[in-house]
Amino acid sequence: MLKQIIKKFLYKEKSSSDNYIEYLRRKGMNIGEDVTIYSPRNTIIDEQYPWLITIGSHVRITEGVIILTHDYSWSVLKRFKMKNSEKGVILGASGRVKIGNNIFIGMNSIILRNVEIGDNVIIGVGSIVTKNCESGWVYAGNPAKKIMRVEEYYSKRKKEQLKEARILALEYKNRYGKIPDKKIFHEYFMLFSNLKDNEKIFCKKAILCGNYDESLKYLTENEPVFKNFEEFINYCFKKENE
Repeated sequence: MLKQIIKKFLYKEKSSSDNYIEYLRRKGMNIGEDVTIYSPRNTIIDEQYPWLITIGSHVRITEGVIILTHDYSWSVLKRFKMKNSEKGVILGASGRVKIGNNIFIGMNSIILRNVEIGDNVIIGVGSIVTKNCESGWVYAGNPAKKIMRVEEYYSKRKKEQLKEARILALEYKNRYGKIPDKKIFHEYFMLFSNLKDNEKIFCKKAILCGNYDESLKYLTENEPVFKNFEEFINYCFKKENE
């Protein structure tokens, strides 16, 4: 409790995701439910024209993200002499930013003014979004471009996750000299668990994004790849010796 009070005193509105979101709402931004700003102190959301920003529900904004509704390029133009005019003109630049529902914005991405991001969109790490993003696509790059449909990305992740979980196990053993505990695989638990063991960390992951019941339904209708953790971990290290 004391730690939270000190944190709030030091960092004020940016002391937590909830505090920052409530602060932005008071400023006039339209922000939906289940929005997380993972690193408020390292996130910049333009406050100059807060009424120009709309953020939907189930949005994840990671560290280093910048969302802008204006720029200050007129500071150069104000001192620039055109052929048929004098110096000193001020040319304001502003625009709306609208972010839809069920969005992930990767670390250090920049969303510029006059951009609308549809629903079910993934923005890759370090992207600079200069144009509208269509619903149901993965975007990445500078400037951000369509990479693949979310359906394709879903299939890719489903195909790759077992291989990546195995690498996680092998590298853990290489680094620490022991077999990893199952809690290490908190993002991969559906490979070997249906939540009946009631592991807290797995349940916490299932609760994230506000659709716990849908995760339970998925587990009811889809058997894990392995019967239990022991079978999964044996697979990881059996493959190492083949």
